[in-house]
Amino acid sequence: MTTTRYLIATLLLLPAMALADCPRVPGQEDDRRANAGCLIVRDQQVLLISHRWGGKLGVPGGTLEPGELAQCTAYRETLEESGVRVVVGERLQVMKNGFHLYRCHLQQPVDSGGPVDVPRSGLAEVSAIDWYPLSSLSKARWRFEYQFEQFLQVAAEAMQSETARAQGFASDEPPEK
Repeated sequence: MTTTRYLIATLLLLPAMALADCPRVPGQEDDRRANAGCLIVRDQQVLLISHRWGGKLGVPGGTLEPGELAQCTAYRETLEESGVRVVVGERLQVMKNGFHLYRCHLQQPVDSGGPVDVPRSGLAEVSAIDWYPLSSLSKARWRFEYQFEQFLQVAAEAMQSETARAQGFASDEPPEK
């Protein structure tokens, strides 16, 4: 009987434990469940990964795990693919394939002077990570070409928002609520 109670208690705590490892901006929590990724903007550039298969570019992100929230998928996939720790903010867009794109804020500084080292956890999928100005991107290099214009629009809006926000403070800290 004690074992049964322990198992039940553990199962009830698992969702809470998963959320504890998923930093989200207070007031911007989202309970949707979907494949998701992060748009990370800094100094008018976006952090993108180059996929090992074909070298196409995209945001860090991927497939949700059973019971996982989309924001937690965005956080986990970003950490796995890029090694970058973020706080997940508002949902910016649902892309044409149902992928949820979230505005993510850096938890710690990341060198923008050159490529970011690919973490061991990302080596199977990612060949390179770097910061890109939107003007340097092309549809031909985008992983999901049919979403390229949609991504550019969302990223440009996020950059405009960051520029306005930067006039108030200089870091990529999550907004306070």
